[in-house]
Parts: sequence; structure tokens; C-alpha cells
Amino acid sequence: MSKSSVEIENPVIALLRGNKWTPFVAILLFGAIWEVAVRLSGVNALLMPAPSAVLVRLVEMIGPGKGATPDFLLLRHVGMTMLALLVGFFLAALVSSAIGLIMGMNRAIYAWLNPIISMFMVIPNIAFVPVIILWMGLGLKTVIVVVVTGACFPIIYTAAAGVQSVPQRMIWAAQTAGASRWQILTTVLLGATMPYLIAGHKLALGRAWRAVIAGEIFASTAYGVGFMIFDARTFLDSEAMFAGLIIVGLIGVTLERVLFGFIERRTVIKWGVATSKDL
Repeated sequence: MSKSSVEIENPVIALLRGNKWTPFVAILLFGAIWEVAVRLSGVNALLMPAPSAVLVRLVEMIGPGKGATPDFLLLRHVGMTMLALLVGFFLAALVSSAIGLIMGMNRAIYAWLNPIISMFMVIPNIAFVPVIILWMGLGLKTVIVVVVTGACFPIIYTAAAGVQSVPQRMIWAAQTAGASRWQILTTVLLGATMPYLIAGHKLALGRAWRAVIAGEIFASTAYGVGFMIFDARTFLDSEAMFAGLIIVGLIGVTLERVLFGFIERRTVIKWGVATSKDL
């Protein structure tokens, strides 16, 4: 009987090389190192709480409140943050994608708008927060505007660059086949530009996520993860502060992996515009 040509790889080696369990093991390993370092160093818990204490605080904030603390406090904070993030991001995505595509298709519009976009794109989003608060006051609408300003510029820039990167011969071929301007836009330009659009929206989501936290720290009056972190600082509740930081990281990674992973599988990978395999 001949040996099978397929050998079963050692699970440890497979994990070290990277598989579906690697991210979870990496997070658990990081948490274990953090726990041991805090326990052995004897650092003040107000400065650096152990991850076990942070997890206990997270569970407490998810459940019923105690005393004046509202029930399901963490869910209230996360819900308000997600509302501001999604409304602001989708507003920015719709308007900015259209502006970027128009810039890419018209040289005159690109020449006039590109210097302005380039200038505002390098300004840290947090610098806009005091101005927006001055104009609109405190509250949810201010946080949404902060998210829009943080997300719009990467989308505009990458959308315009994507249109300009489309080979001219593809447009000539479509025109030769009798395609109208609308058909060229929807079938040629959008398809070829989709990798740029997805990359721009990924960048925009990262900036929007940072913007919503910054906006809530300065402009929120009741709920939001950013407000939760800043409010915990006031009461020296370092466990709640670190719990908020963990929530920020987990939600941010989940949004990028789940939302854009689904979009990429349904568009650029399915169409063959991009590959999901190693070369």
C-alpha cells in the first residue's frame, strides 16, 4: 500500500504559520502576558488593572445596574456609538463616492477640487471637533458631523484615483461596442474602480471609528463608548476605561473583517478583479 501524498501537518506548526485560530490564540496569549505582568510587577490597579478585572467590569456593565447606574449600561454606550458611526459613515460614503467619481471623470473638476481635498485630508480629524462644537453645540448630531468629516476625504481621493487608473483602452472598447456614457460608468468604470473604492472605504471606516470616539469624548452628553471612557477617567475608574478601549478595538476589527470581508467576497474577488490567495 502506497503512502498518501497528503501529509497531516502538525497543529502547532499550522498555528504558528497562521490559520483560522491564530487571531484568537494571539489575543489570549496577549491577555495572559498582560495578566502575569500586572500580577508580578505589583503596579497600582488604578494605573494598570489586570485583564481579569477588566473582564469582570465588562460583565457588570452588560447586566442590570446597581444603585443609580442604568441597566445594560455598556449596551447603551455601544448602541449610541454604533448609531453615530453608521449614520455618519453611510452619509460620507454616498456623497463622497459620487464626488470622487465625478472628479475622476472630469479633469477640470479634479484640478479645482484636488488641492482642497489634499489639504483637508492631512488635518487630524480631532482638530475639527472644537469648530463643529462651536457651530452645532453638543449632542449626537455633532458627533455624526465629526464622523462625516473624518470619513469623507479618503473616499473622495481613492475614488478619483480609481477612475483615473482605468485603462483608456477599456473605455474605447466599450464605446466601440456601442455602450452609452451611463453603461460605461456602471459596467466599466465602477467595476474597475471597485478595489480602489473598497480600499478607500476601509480607510474611511478606520478614520470614522476614531472620529466617533473623539467626537463622543468632547461632544457627547450622555452615552457613547468615547463618553464612557472620558467619564470613567473623571471617577478614576480605570477598569471601565480599559473596558472601553477593548470594546473600541473589538468593534473596529469586527466591522472591518465582517463588513468589508463580505463586500470583497461579493465584488472584487467574485469578479476576478482581485485575489484572496497568496501569490
